Amino acid sequence: MRVPTILTFAVLLGLLTGCSAYLENLTPAKVPENPSGIYTLSMQPRLLGEGVEPETMDATIVINGEQYPMDQNRYDPYLFEFDFVMPEDQGEAAFYYFLNYEKKMAGGTVQQDRISSDLHSFELVNKYVLQLQVERAPVGRTVTVLGRRFFPSDRILVGGVPAQTTFETQNELKFVVPPLPAGESYPVQLRSGAETVVVGSFRIDQSELRVAPGSLRLAPGETAVLVFSVRFEAPAGGLSIPLSTDIPESIIMPAVVIPEGSRSVSVPVEGGQPGEGALFSEAAGMNPVTIPVTVVGP
Repeated sequence: MRVPTILTFAVLLGLLTGCSAYLENLTPAKVPENPSGIYTLSMQPRLLGEGVEPETMDATIVINGEQYPMDQNRYDPYLFEFDFVMPEDQGEAAFYYFLNYEKKMAGGTVQQDRISSDLHSFELVNKYVLQLQVERAPVGRTVTVLGRRFFPSDRILVGGVPAQTTFETQNELKFVVPPLPAGESYPVQLRSGAETVVVGSFRIDQSELRVAPGSLRLAPGETAVLVFSVRFEAPAGGLSIPLSTDIPESIIMPAVVIPEGSRSVSVPVEGGQPGEGALFSEAAGMNPVTIPVTVVGP
């Protein structure tokens, strides 16, 4: 004699009680991108023991906050479909279904009922990055990434460091080479939502930093000006030039930041206590610069 399995008991219980009604989502979580930009979302009601006639079922999908009627498949009345046109600036969508239907009750009475599904989502795949326009550049330079179906929210990472990224078109992004040590190659990645795509390898060359004058001689309380300059426009937020000194009590000066869109900045330097030493630049990806400083005593 065959012993009923747990699954058998579960099915029988659903048939007897009618408590297993739900809406099964048939739309995969990842959908290949297609040239038309139209994607079919489908759902199948599971109404075991409900006594439901297919002609009484009316399905709706709610996607991107909008409601749309679903089409009942002409060959399978328990299959509902909806063709969704994905917006050009969107690569994923969240949605859920609900179904209105009639069910026959004991004694032949008819009852109106409604069930809803859980929240689902799907995203497009096959976003191909074709190439980096160049494979090496110094810090601060702008580099183009060519591909397809880019979004304004996409970001480029160089060596795991987020780079300033600009959306140009669906086929073109631009990024500014971040301040990383020169003479090394770094992996470049495209981060699009939760997905990360490898673009390629990128080598950072040394960028030139110039400081004028090349040395300072000050009296305590006297002020001179140092001009820091680079050969490119500073990125958004400005370009910070870290400095250190071996005579911190002799030099009074603010932090050095070349303003966004500028190539240079003038920084006042005031003499403090008498001493002799230097300022040292420590900007990643740039040539080191040493500026001798002497603060003479009275």
